[in-house]
Amino acid sequence: MRVVICFVRWELLYVGTFFFLVGYFGVAKAWLPMVLKVHVRNFHCGSFTSLRCVNFDDSTSNNNLSSHPTTKSKKTSSEYVLELLQRNFQGDFDNYNQVIQDRKNGLLPREGGGHENFHCTLIPLTEYGRLAAFYFDGNPRRIFRFRYYELLPPGVSSDSIEMRLYTLQPDLEALLRQHSETPMEWPNLFAAFDNGSPLEDKINYLPNCEISWSQERDPIQHSYLNTTTTTTPTTTFDLEEDTCLHAVMVHGEAIVDSTLIPGMKIRILDQLSLFDDIFYINDRGFDPKTGAFIYGNQRGVPYRLERVTTLEEDPNETTTTAGRQRRKIVNPDLAWTLGDSWRSPKEYEDRISAAGGLSVQMRAPPPPKLESK
Repeated sequence: MRVVICFVRWELLYVGTFFFLVGYFGVAKAWLPMVLKVHVRNFHCGSFTSLRCVNFDDSTSNNNLSSHPTTKSKKTSSEYVLELLQRNFQGDFDNYNQVIQDRKNGLLPREGGGHENFHCTLIPLTEYGRLAAFYFDGNPRRIFRFRYYELLPPGVSSDSIEMRLYTLQPDLEALLRQHSETPMEWPNLFAAFDNGSPLEDKINYLPNCEISWSQERDPIQHSYLNTTTTTTPTTTFDLEEDTCLHAVMVHGEAIVDSTLIPGMKIRILDQLSLFDDIFYINDRGFDPKTGAFIYGNQRGVPYRLERVTTLEEDPNETTTTAGRQRRKIVNPDLAWTLGDSWRSPKEYEDRISAAGGLSVQMRAPPPPKLESK
């Protein structure tokens, strides 16, 4: 039975007095629990004339106040999606622990069904702009992808936020790569590049690569969140629905030029899921003509990156808004993935050795040849 009771502030005095008198004669103690089982979430009153509706569910036996909204109270507006992106779509993420589990299960990258070890660094430039760098094996000098992400302002009647993708002007990318181990310098380098030229002169639009972020999980494209595997554990924390975001490609797929192999075209499929401290990336690339796999996990298991850092305001900096940020380590066990200044050569060697070597150099052995009769 669900009963909805609307509270008015001036009524509280009379209702409270009534139950106090009834309780004084010993009746309320036996009668009240059978009538109402109260579970109030984040109740507050405004003025004497304001109303606040609170759901009471007699299937709930826990009457404790909760600071976390339920799925039913989940915000779905595009403004809230943007708020979550600005809060969580920043910092560093790495999937090293997933790689360790892969190797324990005998899974090598690519044809072997496992994952490469890669790292994602997201640096806000403005409220709506992000620089994104991806590199292999805890080595910022091995960046394989550099992007500029533009979050579009929220729509009036939309529950999603669209994100456009751009490559960087080659000279600008080269400059940022020279500072790959100090990404907190990127905002100022980006702003000052080419004598402070406008944004459109620094980036190149990637057509049909738009991403749509929302709180809605696609039952097919995000089905990886429904399965618990030994290599990609799905936990209750991962599925916290009030703060999670999911993304799909607006156009379903895109064909782009390879950034590693000149002249090669790649058909891209991509889905994302972003939580407070976990970032799932299900990015795959195929040959448009043959359908052959080029990159990504060939079992359809997304890369599961754990948050390494979050960005916070640096009170010692007085430069641009973006330049006033600093990294805060939230996962000390993965701090070594940030670069040489965060580890010793011995630690790096030990960490890579524990993962079976550099993941970009691993190849699964070819299948055994069948003997002819």
